[in-house]
Amino acid sequence: MIINTIEQIKDLTRGAVFLGTGGGGDPYVGQLLLQQEIRKGKYVKVIKAKDLADDAQVVSIAGIGAPSVLVEHLQSKDTCRQLLTKMEKQLGRKVNAIIPAEIGGLNSIIPMAVAAQVGLPVVDADGMGRAFPHLEMVTFSVYGSTAAPVCIANELGDSVIIEKTTSNRKVEDLARGICANLGAMVYSALYPMLGAEVKVKAVHDTLSYCLEIGRGIRLAREQLSNPIDGIMNILEQPKLDRHARILFEGKVVDINRETRDGWHWASVLMIPLNGKDDRFELEIQNEYLKAKLNGKTTCLVPDLITTLDLDTCEPLTAEALKYGQRLRIIGTAATPIMRRPECLAVFGPIGFGMSEEFIPLEDL
Repeated sequence: MIINTIEQIKDLTRGAVFLGTGGGGDPYVGQLLLQQEIRKGKYVKVIKAKDLADDAQVVSIAGIGAPSVLVEHLQSKDTCRQLLTKMEKQLGRKVNAIIPAEIGGLNSIIPMAVAAQVGLPVVDADGMGRAFPHLEMVTFSVYGSTAAPVCIANELGDSVIIEKTTSNRKVEDLARGICANLGAMVYSALYPMLGAEVKVKAVHDTLSYCLEIGRGIRLAREQLSNPIDGIMNILEQPKLDRHARILFEGKVVDINRETRDGWHWASVLMIPLNGKDDRFELEIQNEYLKAKLNGKTTCLVPDLITTLDLDTCEPLTAEALKYGQRLRIIGTAATPIMRRPECLAVFGPIGFGMSEEFIPLEDL
């Protein structure tokens, strides 16, 4: 697959916000960087993991920090390219391909912008099929790959290298402290892997899915009187292990936010538009983690929760939510690999300190 048009980029960006489950960073800055490369005549080649050579060197590029402060840190076009060069020096060899660490938000678009700059392919896969706030919350880590060495830099040029740690959780702790001291938003090159690892440890075909969702939302708006029907037809395909539910429709009546320890923490309260007494709540740590209707859980991490503008069906990031907004909340099932017991132990409810057990969206 070749990405070489502005319309493709806009569709990708829309799909990235949808799969970002509120987090992953607003991809607008990454979209501008990628559009700039396309206008220069460059393009992005997206390849399947199966087409990688087993000994190919693959690296993730990702932002780390609180999405709520991203607009205060406009990224230099050179930041991530320089991180890639630093990573090659650490590894002692050239990087052959880039893979997103997560497919949601900024972190699905920035790797593509870097790939267009340096002429490398991007793997149609990632480590979660959505966005998560912790570096170790990826299938790469669950199945034994190490995040280090990690090269970190902010847009001003301050940089740090984490050469080696005892665990990927320790990488998260160190990177989060570095992030907090470098303005709460940094970029990183991490999870160096060989092609053979990517083939068995990644969540596959997620960039394609991202583009499908973004394009589907656009076409549904253009062609259907009720676009949500078209969108749900894309999301609800049981034969492909895809499940989706409309969780709530209503307006925001209260938001509590806090930027703490390099994360965006928030809770959102909504009420229906029909005057009923229902109360709908969202819990957020960068991403939407739990949805509750009248105190009962209706969708729970790692399944995906997405907020759409009620009128336009445009997906919204968590930091974009405001008092009075009219929203439609959609829950979608995580990819099957994310629901395996070993994965749930890392990024299921227990990974976020919740006492309840994971129940699939389609069973709630």
